[in-house]
Amino acid sequence: MKQVQLLVFIIWGALCGSLCLYAVMLSSMTFAPTKGDAKSLGQIIALAAGSAAALSFFLRKLLLGGFTTGVLNLDDPAQRGRFIAGNVVVFALSEGVGVLGFVNGILSNGKGDAWLPYMGLALALMLLHIPLPSRFKTAA
Repeated sequence: MKQVQLLVFIIWGALCGSLCLYAVMLSSMTFAPTKGDAKSLGQIIALAAGSAAALSFFLRKLLLGGFTTGVLNLDDPAQRGRFIAGNVVVFALSEGVGVLGFVNGILSNGKGDAWLPYMGLALALMLLHIPLPSRFKTAA
């Protein structure tokens, strides 16, 4: 594993840890009863989360596709920056789903069904986008 790959893996691990922290915070918070209904805002949040999930796969292919096929090489400093930036963008979109779930959970007074699916999807996306060295071929 190259140093740049290790750096990206550390970033990935930190973002996965923050998702777990969001879940712990929501499950331990207490909320005052409210009369408001956040259902319409919840639908907008769900649409944004679904869009972010789909966009993460599109941008992974667009930004990191050259590294998976072996066209781009991590030995070039400019391409190393592209590798780090591309992964950070993909990870941020994946974690963004969890952040939207956190917001939806707060708006829904901490009800588990309002935030748990988002956290689950965000963790699944992070696992699907894990930066394993075996996914990246070296340039010929």
